[in-house]
Amino acid sequence: MKKLFTLLLLTSFALQAQYYTITYIKVAPENVSNFERLEIDYWSKIASQNIENGKQLGWALMKKYGTAGNNEVNYAFINAHKNLSDLLNPGWMNSARKLGYNTQDISSDYQVYEMHHYKIQDQIIGNNDAKVWIWNYARPKNLEGFLSENKKIWKPLHKKNIMSKSNSMKNWGVGTKLYPVGQDESTVMTWDGFSSVEDALETLDLSDWVAPKGSKMDQYDPDGFRLRVIWEQIKYVGASE
Repeated sequence: MKKLFTLLLLTSFALQAQYYTITYIKVAPENVSNFERLEIDYWSKIASQNIENGKQLGWALMKKYGTAGNNEVNYAFINAHKNLSDLLNPGWMNSARKLGYNTQDISSDYQVYEMHHYKIQDQIIGNNDAKVWIWNYARPKNLEGFLSENKKIWKPLHKKNIMSKSNSMKNWGVGTKLYPVGQDESTVMTWDGFSSVEDALETLDLSDWVAPKGSKMDQYDPDGFRLRVIWEQIKYVGASE
C-alpha cells in the first residue's frame, strides 16, 4: 500500500518523511515518450533500490496539467527522505550499479529548471488512492500564523472531510521551503490529493467557498496563494512496494 508526498512530496509520502525535493524539468514534445519509458522502466527501479538501501522513502514522477506558470516546465520528480544527509546524498549511482545499469545508457533527455527543498510540517495520508494533486504555493506575511492555522483548523477540517468522504479530497499536507529563498520566492506550499483532474478542478471553483470559523488566513496570507497548479502522477514507488 502506498505511503507517499508527498511531494512531496508531491504524491503523499509517509509520515516519517521529513524532507522532500521537487525537481522541475522541461521535456521536449518529441522526447516525452522515451523519457517516460526510461523513467518508468529503469529509474523507478533505481529509486526502489535506493529505498531498499534505506537512502530514501519515496519517489514519484509527476506531469503538469496544462500550461500553468510562466515557464515551460511540464514534469517534476519528487524524492522524499528522512533527513537532509540522505536528501543531499541519495546514492543513485550505487543503486544503479547494484542493479547492473549503466546510467549513460538509460539517461533521459530533459532540462532541469529548478530544484526546491522542503521540510514537511504536517500532512494527512488518507486512503492513499490519490492520483492528482493541486500544489498551492504561498508567501504569507505571517508564516508562523499560516502554519499554526493549517495545523489547528485546516487539518482537522480536511481530515473530517476525507474520513467521511464528504468531498473528493484524498489527502493533504503542508511543507516549508528550505531552498531557494528570496523576495520573489514562495516560502510554503500545501498539497491536496484527488482521484481525478475533474475533482481537482471542481475544488478550484471557489464560487461557494466560505472560510472556516476562527480562520485568520486573510491576515496571515492576505494575498492568497501565489500559484495553484495541478499535477498528475505518472509513476510512484515507496517503501511498501
